Amino acid sequence: MKNNKLKALAVAMVLTMSSGMIPTTAGIEVPALTTTVEAAAKKITLKASNKKVYAGKAVKINAKATKGAKLSYKTSNKKIATVNSKGVITGKNAGTAKITITAKKSKYKTVKKNITVKVVKQNQKITASSQTLAVGQRKNLGAKAKTGMIYKSSNPKVVTVDKKGNLRALKAGTAKITISAKASGIYNKASKTIAVTVSKAVASKPITPTRKPEASKPTTTPVPTKVPEPTKAPEPTKAPEPTKAPDPTETPKPTETPEPTATPEPTKIPNSTEVPQPEISYVTSMYFEETAKTNVIYVGESKKSTLKWEATGNTTLKDFVFTSSNPAVATVDENGTITGVSAGDVRITATSKTPFSAAGTKDDCLTATYKYHIKVRTTEIDSMYYPSITGNDAITQKNIGIGETKDCTLKIETMGSGSISDIAFTSSDPSIATVDENGKVTGKKAGYVTITAKTKLPSEMDGQTILTDSTTYHVGDYTYEEILSGLTIDNTASKTAFNVLNELRQDKSKRPAISQDFPEVAARTWDGSAFQNAAARGGRNIICEILGGWTNEEKSTVNPLASHGYSQNGYGGSGWEATGEELGNAATEFFYDRPHAQNQTRSDEVYGAVAVVQYKNAAGINLTSMIVDMNSYPYEQQKVNIANSNKQNSTTETWISNSLKMTIVPSNQYYDICKHFGLSYGMENTTDVQADMSASEPVAIEDTFTDGSTGAVNITDSVETAETGQQEETEETEEFELSPEEETNAVSDVGVIFE
Repeated sequence: MKNNKLKALAVAMVLTMSSGMIPTTAGIEVPALTTTVEAAAKKITLKASNKKVYAGKAVKINAKATKGAKLSYKTSNKKIATVNSKGVITGKNAGTAKITITAKKSKYKTVKKNITVKVVKQNQKITASSQTLAVGQRKNLGAKAKTGMIYKSSNPKVVTVDKKGNLRALKAGTAKITISAKASGIYNKASKTIAVTVSKAVASKPITPTRKPEASKPTTTPVPTKVPEPTKAPEPTKAPEPTKAPDPTETPKPTETPEPTATPEPTKIPNSTEVPQPEISYVTSMYFEETAKTNVIYVGESKKSTLKWEATGNTTLKDFVFTSSNPAVATVDENGTITGVSAGDVRITATSKTPFSAAGTKDDCLTATYKYHIKVRTTEIDSMYYPSITGNDAITQKNIGIGETKDCTLKIETMGSGSISDIAFTSSDPSIATVDENGKVTGKKAGYVTITAKTKLPSEMDGQTILTDSTTYHVGDYTYEEILSGLTIDNTASKTAFNVLNELRQDKSKRPAISQDFPEVAARTWDGSAFQNAAARGGRNIICEILGGWTNEEKSTVNPLASHGYSQNGYGGSGWEATGEELGNAATEFFYDRPHAQNQTRSDEVYGAVAVVQYKNAAGINLTSMIVDMNSYPYEQQKVNIANSNKQNSTTETWISNSLKMTIVPSNQYYDICKHFGLSYGMENTTDVQADMSASEPVAIEDTFTDGSTGAVNITDSVETAETGQQEETEETEEFELSPEEETNAVSDVGVIFE
C-alpha cells in the first residue's frame, strides 16, 4: 500500500514539473508521462560471477541480466586484463583490474556493476631426470621449462654444468644439479634438483656408436648413386604408349570421369567445410622467453625469435603474424627471424592468427611483444669472461682472520684464452682487507669488506659490456657480543609455527604418513615463559654454531641448530630465506621424524610456545633456530609448584634456576639473551636479575592465537611483529578472487637445507 502511494506521488510530481513544458494537448501528455514514470520505476537486474584467470589465459564472465538487456564490458587496465564485447577476459600480467559491466535496455534504468579481477601467474614445471655418466663423458640434461633456465652443480669437481645444461663428468662421485626456471610475465619461477652419478668407467664406448652411423651414411650414399640408373626410366616415359589407351574408343567413359570432377560438389557440402574446424589449433597462451642475451642482435646478424606458446592443436610459427616497430632498426620475416639493420631498440610483436577458442573472434587473438637491442660489432675479442665469486657456504670460509690471506674463490668460465690476468680486483675498504692482482684477500682489521672482480676487456664482441661480480667477507674473529647483538626473533613465524603444530596435534589426517599413528591431543595454550625459554635456547644454538661451545645433550644429530635438552625441541640450519607465515609453516618438519612427533603429541604437556630466532650478516651467513618449549603448567603455577617443593625438600630452587637447568643455557648467556630480547619472566625479584636486566623495561604485547588463548609476549624493537593491511573497497564494487591462494609446501617453499 505504501509503495502504491509513493508511485502515485511520483506521478504527481512529474505532472507538476512537466506541465509548463509539454504542449497543452491533454491526450498526448498523459501517456507520455505514464511511460516516463514506468521507465523510471523499472531497473535492470544484473548479476555477475566469474572463474579464475591466469596470465596468458582467458575466461568468460558469467553475467546475467534482465531479458533483452544489452551488456557491454570495459577494463580499467589493459596491461593487466583485457575484455571483449562478449565478456571474455584475457589475463595479460599479474595484478588487479576492474571490469565494468553495463546493462542497457529501452525504457529501463541503465545499471553498471564492477568486479575486481585478479590475474596471477601460472605455475610451471621443470622436466629433467637423474643421470649416470662415465668419467670424461659429456651430455646435455635435456631439461624443459616454460622459461629460460639456470643450472648449478653442487660439486663442480665431480661434474660441471654450463648455461645450456651441458654436463661434463670429471671424476667419480655424485653431485646434485639444481635447475632454476626464471619468472616471466606469465609464469612463476620454479626449481628442481636432480642427481648425477659419475662412475669410474671411461666414456670411450659412447664415441664408437657415433662413428658407426657416420660410416653407415657413406655406405648408403652409393645406393643413391645407383639412382641415376633409374634415369633409364625414360623407358617408362614410353608410358605415352598407355596413352594409346584411347584405342579403347570407349573414351567416353573417361569423359564420364568428369563426374568425379563433380567432386567440387562436396566442397559445396557444408559438412566438408566443417571438417577442418576440429583441426583448427587455437592459441591459448603465448610469450617471448626471456633468457640471457636473447634480446641482443648485432647489425647484419639474424636470430630466431624466442616465441613460445600453448595451443589446442598443431600450431607452428606460420600461424603467427610478426611485425617490427621499426624496420629501419630490425626486420622480422614470417618465421619470426629478426635481422639487425642499424643500432637501436626495436619491439617485435607476434599475433596469433586464430583466437584462443572456437567461440572467439578476430578480436580475441593473443599477442606478445619483446624488446630487442640491436648493436654494432666494434671489437673482435677471442674470449668471453664470466666472473663468479662464489665462496664456500661454510662459516669459516666467509671469515678472514686479521693478517690472514685467502683466495677469494673467483671462478671464471671462458670461451677462448681468458685467465685470471684478465680480471681486475678491488676492495671496498683496503683498511679492512686488501686484494692483490691474483684475487688473494688479506685481512687488516675487524669489519666487513666487499671484494669486486671486473673483466678488463668487454665480454661480448661489441666493445661495451664489462662483467662484474662481488662477495662480502667478515674480517677478524666473531665475538660473543657481535653475534648476540645480531640475533632477532621473527614473532609472526613464531605464532604461525605454534598454530601449525596445534593443528597437526589435533588432526591426524593433516600429518605426514610417518607420524599419523601418534594420538590426537588437545591444542596447547601459549605460555610467555615458555616463549622466553625457547628464545634463550634458540639464541644459544646460533651462538654455539658460530663460536663453538656445544655441550653434551645440547646439539642434535639431525641438524646443527636443533636442541634436545629435556623439554626442548628444535629444527633449523642455514638457507631459511623465508620470513613470517611462510617460515612458520616449516614447523610441519617436527612431524616428519618420529622422535619429534612423539614429543609434540605428549598429552601431559599442555602449555608451550615456539621461538624462531635468526642471525644474518653481510657476509652471507643466514642461520635460523626454531625451538619449541613444552610445560605441564603455566608460568604462575610453575612458580607455586617450585615454592611448594622448596618447603617440602628444604631447597632454594627458583623458576629461573629450574629454567637454566632445563634449557642447558649458561646463566650469563641466558640473562644476556633475555635482556637482548626484553624478556624477564622469573626475574621479578632484584636478587634474580643479572646482567642489569632491571635497566630494560620490557613491553608486553597481547597476542591472540587460533586456539583462543592469549599470552603476553615480551619483545623489544628487535622482534619482528606481524604486519596488517587493509584493502579498500569502493561502494558498488564486488570483488571476486579469480585464483585461490596456492597451497605451499611447508618445507620446499621455505628453502630449508637440513644438515
